[in-house]
Amino acid sequence: MENKTFFTRDLFIRILTSLILGPIVILIVYEGGLALKFAILLIATLMSFEWNKITAKSGSSKYPALWKIIGMFYIAIPCTAILFISEQSHGNKILIWLLLTVWSADTSAFFSGKLIGGPKLAPKISPNKTWAGFLSSVSLSYFVGLQSVHFLDPKHPHLLIALTMTLTVYAQIGDLVESWIKRRFSIKDSGRSIPGHGGILDRVDGIVLTAPKVAFVVFYYNIFFQQ
Repeated sequence: MENKTFFTRDLFIRILTSLILGPIVILIVYEGGLALKFAILLIATLMSFEWNKITAKSGSSKYPALWKIIGMFYIAIPCTAILFISEQSHGNKILIWLLLTVWSADTSAFFSGKLIGGPKLAPKISPNKTWAGFLSSVSLSYFVGLQSVHFLDPKHPHLLIALTMTLTVYAQIGDLVESWIKRRFSIKDSGRSIPGHGGILDRVDGIVLTAPKVAFVVFYYNIFFQQ
């Protein structure tokens, strides 16, 4: 058995960064308005920079133009979805719920994978991700959904819980998609802009797939709040 120290310096930096940036992000989302729009613009700009840096590696792709088009959709769709949600009634609460759902999924998968280990989820795409991490994140999402019922006061609580669990699955898929892209271009992290976490693309991969789905639900099925 390998003897590895669990609480490393990198993990300390990761936790510290989360404790500092997490409340700032929540505050910006809660306030909304120009602050949120500016934050989305900044994040989209950083995502574009990292995407171009990754996909511009010489000889890594036969279709550089196609990767640029993919990048446009990969960045524009979730950013537009977040802005759309923010303009809806109680949009700030819905976005906070979305963030907490994705963050709890990431955190649970990370720590459960480290502590429990076990079979790999997708070893050819992301060697560090485990089934234990995936299943623990889905299990935790049920309790996140239960707490969200009190926060959002939905018309149909059971649907909100189911949606929370579904988003957790999509957040993990988003993580794997970004991992596949990085592996496709032979890099470990998308950047170094967030200490302990890598780049912006590394941090928002779960949001990329989940934000559009929440926007769809908000637009077509208003399940969130009582009349």
